[in-house]
Amino acid sequence: RAGAEVGVQSTRHLLMLSLVFLASAAPSLPLRPPLLATPSLPLRARALAAGPLPLRVPPPRMTASPPSDSRSSESAALYSKMERLLRAPKAKASPLVRSLTRNWLTLPPEELVENALVIGRSLFDTFDDGFELLEAAEHVAGGALSARAYGGLMRIGEAEGRHADVLALLGRMRACGAPPGPAVMLAAMHAAASLGDWGCVLRLFSEYAGDDGAAAPLEVLGEPAAVEELEEALRGCSPLAPGAALTRYDTEAIRLAVRAHCARGDGALAEATLARARELALPLDLPAYAAVGRLARARRSLAPLGYLRPADILLSAGGAVEPSVLEARAALSRLSRADRDLLAAGVCAAALAAAAVVASGGSSAELDGFSNALTGFDHLDAL
Repeated sequence: RAGAEVGVQSTRHLLMLSLVFLASAAPSLPLRPPLLATPSLPLRARALAAGPLPLRVPPPRMTASPPSDSRSSESAALYSKMERLLRAPKAKASPLVRSLTRNWLTLPPEELVENALVIGRSLFDTFDDGFELLEAAEHVAGGALSARAYGGLMRIGEAEGRHADVLALLGRMRACGAPPGPAVMLAAMHAAASLGDWGCVLRLFSEYAGDDGAAAPLEVLGEPAAVEELEEALRGCSPLAPGAALTRYDTEAIRLAVRAHCARGDGALAEATLARARELALPLDLPAYAAVGRLARARRSLAPLGYLRPADILLSAGGAVEPSVLEARAALSRLSRADRDLLAAGVCAAALAAAAVVASGGSSAELDGFSNALTGFDHLDAL
């Protein structure tokens, strides 16, 4: 028994020396001497009751950061919205939507939304639905999308008459630092024209043509003669100069520019715009001719009508007839070879009979023979 007491005392002595050593080596570690000095608890129980010692170095972070979690949730919400749109009964009838459905899980969120907005009204019921999807894609991408995406949404807004919202989309692109493409600029020009803001149309047209400095005459105030003189001096800097980057594919933009110049009373620039359209062989539409007529009436002069040339009327007539010609060609291409040969033979026979009647003087007997000759081609009505 005496030996056991000596062993217990020596153990206590060693434990106290260990505590003193730890206190001198790591003074920041908290000590609990009352709890540790309690003789009624075993050593393991006292260590567990004291709790874990604080660490000087924090443990490594093994979880993802909050921004990544937020972006993942936004991406999941975006794909959920797309799934709801693609499964709508209206969308299933469109072949473009069916093609997008086969690839929508393999496309990145930005390309997925871009293709959806280009499809347009076959997928979205309203402009607000498209804008909600665009906003969600911007959050996922962390910035602006491509110009094609905004252009597709602008066309939806034009179809609904949301002209102010279309211009707001252009401002949204500029705020994000994204360069607007030609389709975006043209949609914004149409929206500004619908609102009657012809100054905005001309500013956008100058940017569309690649020359922002050409909008300088729009800021000129003064007598009409002085304004005309300055416009004549600045015409060489205009996007309507022969070396400007305008092509035949810019027909809509040039037509809007003609209407804008006429609405603002800019005769010199209207004449230059018409000359440029003539050089590119672009047909004018009826609103452009009406704008020139209003300019002549406002000035009480026939001089603005002199801006037009017979070539403009011929180009416009050709442009009006061209869709009908293309439609007739498409209809003929759908006929079989035998039907086409039969139709050609009937037309030739009718032309020869008419020429024979005209050459013979057109007597009544010959006219009766002509009508009898055409009775053999009654089956052509079925074509």
